[in-house]
Amino acid sequence: MDQIKSNLKQLERRIENACREFGRRRDELLLVAVSKTVAIERIIMAYQAGITAFGENRVQEASAKIPKFIEQGFQAGWHMIGHLQTNKAKPAVRLFDIIESIDSLKLAQTVSREAVSENKRVDVLLEVNSSGESSKFGFMPGDVISAARQINKMENLNLRGLMTIGPFTDNKNEIEKAFASAQTLFAQLKSEFGESIDILSMGMSDDLEYAIKYGSTELRIGTAIFGVRKYGDGTPENPGGL
Repeated sequence: MDQIKSNLKQLERRIENACREFGRRRDELLLVAVSKTVAIERIIMAYQAGITAFGENRVQEASAKIPKFIEQGFQAGWHMIGHLQTNKAKPAVRLFDIIESIDSLKLAQTVSREAVSENKRVDVLLEVNSSGESSKFGFMPGDVISAARQINKMENLNLRGLMTIGPFTDNKNEIEKAFASAQTLFAQLKSEFGESIDILSMGMSDDLEYAIKYGSTELRIGTAIFGVRKYGDGTPENPGGL
């Protein structure tokens, strides 16, 4: 608990410093704690330290955690931030408050169908591959507006904005270029669809300052809160990960 509190204090200092530097307000930014591979006990510690939203990237893992969290009387926002297969859409619709990784029209249609079946409205973000890396999922920047127009008409979906993952590089120019691209697309969506477009989800532990500079409204932070994760074989995760 003390380590998580200490990490959060340091993280908040970084966020506040970046907000001052780039003329942003801290209350414009939602902090989502990325809790993939994190035990429920540590998630609860983060919640008790002030975190109000958590991000998971695997439906199966989330389905084991979220009910336990709720059973203890806790309330938080749960964000699906990882690649979502269409065959996992039904449990994802049931579990999550927002699905940030809509990366194809087929997936959007499936989520819409499951949301109708569950009689639930689901907030969604379009995932944009703003860096153009072949290893990433997401709509290419040139396809975002057209896709948004179609998804905005789908039943039981609330289109809220965009999510992007910064390039896996230390090159400042490449990171800024990708985030600037996402910022421009976000502004275009907002211009076309109005105030319902209000979430630009970008920025992780290694690049949050750049994300704040380019208008992020949501930071997805894992390592800077929970420490470097290790998977079942003891291997540390890729430092560029969420």
